[in-house]
Amino acid sequence: MANNGEGKALAMMEFKSIGRGMACTDRLLKDFPVELIFLRILCPGKLLVAITGEIAAIRSALEVARSGDLTYIDDFFLGNPSPNLLSAMRGTTPVEQREALAIVETFTASQALLAADVAVKAAGVTLANLHIARGLAGKAHVFFTGSLGRVEVALEAIREQLHRESLAEEAIIASPDGKTWAMVW
Repeated sequence: MANNGEGKALAMMEFKSIGRGMACTDRLLKDFPVELIFLRILCPGKLLVAITGEIAAIRSALEVARSGDLTYIDDFFLGNPSPNLLSAMRGTTPVEQREALAIVETFTASQALLAADVAVKAAGVTLANLHIARGLAGKAHVFFTGSLGRVEVALEAIREQLHRESLAEEAIIASPDGKTWAMVW
């Protein structure tokens, strides 16, 4: 799978049955050239799955998932996601320069992914971490870093692209202490 993100897509699917959601995910992985980014069990007994691959394969996989039984709740599709977003979702983003830190809290996991993608594309910030839905009652947090100016530009772009009711809170820490950085991971 290429790392440049061109012609790629990201999809996130939510199921209200863990077993049926896992069975559907297994079928998608066997039937389509897609990569599993994560599979998370959420309270109360839901399953959140993220996959990536070529746009056509992801669209086809979503069609199959949607045509299943009534345990399928919803999905999110993002064409041409930033490679930095995919790395952050995998937990493999190296953060070498720790400058200003921004924290964006959203009411849904899909809006967090959109916020992260917008921030990277608008301002060239580095995604430090994503906390998606697990233990957050469906909410999500995006942590990104860069110069104070880039972080401010990224937050402005997020405010312009996302619906205001999607954003719970946001904060910037201009020069975080080392112990604060340690808590981001």
